[in-house]
Amino acid sequence: MRNSTAKNSVIVTTLLSALFFCFILVLGSLSPLADSGPNVNTFGSTGLWLSLGMILFLYLLPLAFYMLGMHFLKFVMAAFCSIGLLIAASTLLLMPALFLFGLEDFSGSLASIIGIMISCLGLLITNIVWFVAAFKRPSATVQESV
Repeated sequence: MRNSTAKNSVIVTTLLSALFFCFILVLGSLSPLADSGPNVNTFGSTGLWLSLGMILFLYLLPLAFYMLGMHFLKFVMAAFCSIGLLIAASTLLLMPALFLFGLEDFSGSLASIIGIMISCLGLLITNIVWFVAAFKRPSATVQESV
């Protein structure tokens, strides 16, 4: 029973993590960050769709094999989850700095910055929950002696 519940928790949190990561990419392409350089994904561009496809591929391929019973892929997903934690944390810290001290174009785009920060916070929380769900040890049951 515990193994099935743990497996379902890993599946759900992995899908939520993928969703939040895609939100960060899409919201970033709608923000003034999309105008900050020549190699930035703008909303609806081929680069954005390729980025979304790559993220979904990197999330869903190991998850599919994990669902088929290859539980060692949990460690591969943990590596990706760690990278996601670093990206979300650095983006979460970078957004207020860009708004306060950075680009001039950010002065009127508080809503897009808040949207990216909420998505980053969601990704951080989801990835931390993922680690708990994936690596939590089953509690020992105490048997009463008769």
